[in-house]
Amino acid sequence: MNREEGKIEQTAYEQEFVKNMVAKYLNISIKDAEESLKDGVILCQLLNEMKKNAVRKIMMPQGEEKLSTMKSTVNLNSFLRFVQINIGKDNCCSISDIQQGELSAIHDTLKRLGEKFPYQSDA
Repeated sequence: MNREEGKIEQTAYEQEFVKNMVAKYLNISIKDAEESLKDGVILCQLLNEMKKNAVRKIMMPQGEEKLSTMKSTVNLNSFLRFVQINIGKDNCCSISDIQQGELSAIHDTLKRLGEKFPYQSDA
């Protein structure tokens, strides 16, 4: 396998990991992990499933409208603040990683969060 094939395989693994984590914690399905995470809604909801009230206020879109950049930034900052406090700034992706869909950095952050706050089934 050449370097480019390895990168494609790694990206596919990271995409699947994020999709599975969202499905497990939130019981929803997402098509495109990078695009689905950009407004911070799913990331904040994920935190609240991992730790009750981790994010007290999540900015939600109204109807079919996308969130404004300002509201998305509020969500992303809430997510990142919690992550930095709980797993450390050095182990955290950045706001630009999320906005640009840098799945590798997002994957690493979510993986560390999952280790710190393991999934607890209600059943």
